[in-house]
Amino acid sequence: MSRFLRVGIFLDRLEDIAEAASMLSEAAKSEEDTELARAMELADDIESMARELRDFIARWNCEPLIYTGKGTTEEIINLLDTLLTNAESARTENLQN
Repeated sequence: MSRFLRVGIFLDRLEDIAEAASMLSEAAKSEEDTELARAMELADDIESMARELRDFIARWNCEPLIYTGKGTTEEIINLLDTLLTNAESARTENLQN
């Protein structure tokens, strides 16, 4: 099991936030009373989504990293998983000696 997450989980949630913000902007431009209520609902949704994303990230004991070098996501995750497995094996060997 990998310890690495794809950035897509963040991108999906950020897209939701951007879409809600766009709808909020449209509702705020309307002069209808029903749209004011909708705008307030959307503002609450945006706040909730942003806090949810923040809380999700805050649960980790380190900040997420984004790799911008060569290789596909799968290749990089596999490489990092292999390196971690090898490092953990070497550490265990050193502790046993």
